Amino acid sequence: MLSTLFLLLLVAFMLWYLASGQVKVQLVGYQAHVAQNPRTARLAGGVLLALTALVLAFQLGPMTGLSIWLVELMGAGCLVVALAPFGYLNGLAVAALYVVFLGLELLF
Repeated sequence: MLSTLFLLLLVAFMLWYLASGQVKVQLVGYQAHVAQNPRTARLAGGVLLALTALVLAFQLGPMTGLSIWLVELMGAGCLVVALAPFGYLNGLAVAALYVVFLGLELLF
């Protein structure tokens, strides 16, 4: 469950990052679509952020859930800001990381 919520946070932060207008790399595919429609991307990112915060607060309790949400948000933000300009956060890489961490979460 935490892996899925982190994936949603990562997607939300990536949407906000691409909609910010400060991205200096060549955008193709869905990234260009997000950059052309920043209002929709910010709305979708905000809904995902609120959804993950609510699920974590209900699942783990209000204070623990929101604390974990904040830590996950900072982690997702660091990943996006540090790795997105180099093109390392493509769909295949994110899906592979998600499968690995979901497997670890289910195993332990």
